[in-house]
Amino acid sequence: MVFEELDLIIGDHAPFLISLSDGLREELRLVIAAAEVGESGANIPEFSDTDEATKKSLQEILAKTRPIEIDERRQYEICFQDYILYQVRNESYCSFDDHEEICHGRYLITFEKSKLLSYLSSVTFVGQFSDGSFYPGKWTHYGIYTQNHVIDVISHTPPIITVCADA
Repeated sequence: MVFEELDLIIGDHAPFLISLSDGLREELRLVIAAAEVGESGANIPEFSDTDEATKKSLQEILAKTRPIEIDERRQYEICFQDYILYQVRNESYCSFDDHEEICHGRYLITFEKSKLLSYLSSVTFVGQFSDGSFYPGKWTHYGIYTQNHVIDVISHTPPIITVCADA
């Protein structure tokens, strides 16, 4: 499976980040789980610290909602065996620039142009030469947008994606 295919499989809601690890061999491994819509009115808090009118109003509103939950049966590992750079951001504080960035995908994004790609040569010794070739190879900026995190990875090799067997 390739990165773009997984983006289509994930569905209509941002996935959840289950784990992220960077081991001794400098392999970045992420496990994500698809999201699913839960039961209507499930897990409504009691709001015991509020007055009765507020409590009733909040419970009426929440009774009409459906939570977004982790789909434990649909987990995927994304492994970057040879990344150049990665960063993890809290999605609540991310900014995006539609004018300076060109990307494709919904939750698993590939960038043609991004601020991070422009910044890359300032913080690493990778480079593009005058003949158009790249060191250590043509790199790609991958974005993984989850419910609570935005993970950016720049790699010169595509990630290996596997379905988690125990999911």
